[in-house]
Amino acid sequence: MADIEDIFDETETDDGDQEVKRRGKDDADKVPDGAYNAKIVEFSVFAKELDNGDRDYFTVFWFEVTGGAAAGAQLQSFSAVGPNSIRFIKRAIKTVTGRIPKWSDMYDKDTGRTGRVLFDLVGKHVQVTQKTKGKYANLYIDKVIHFDEPVQPVDNDEDEGVDDLF
Repeated sequence: MADIEDIFDETETDDGDQEVKRRGKDDADKVPDGAYNAKIVEFSVFAKELDNGDRDYFTVFWFEVTGGAAAGAQLQSFSAVGPNSIRFIKRAIKTVTGRIPKWSDMYDKDTGRTGRVLFDLVGKHVQVTQKTKGKYANLYIDKVIHFDEPVQPVDNDEDEGVDDLF
């Protein structure tokens, strides 16, 4: 039997011409402003090359609402990385991870991909608040939701002394 290294190395791939489609703002669902329990389902940092050779950087969070009438809704928090947004980005990540990220945690310049902070964020359950200002819906991570406490089952078999009406 072949070992996994041989299987991996011998498996053919496609030609790589398939473009990866990044979800955009039009893929986000519309929900009323308010607080929502949600799961972080995606996080990325990416760069856009400018004509002058510089780069602009962006962050995007994707959340899936986990309860209530909006359960299943996909919400997006998109931000350019710049002097006016960095403190908000750092605050959001610190709320989830408990620590302020360094740029090297956010973006791996050698690979051009999201850094290791991705693994500290995706899968976490959080409470988010959406506030619309003008045409933009802003999402703020309020807190992490912990499921440490065991759920007590409801015992419906006990007679509580309620008389049947029929």
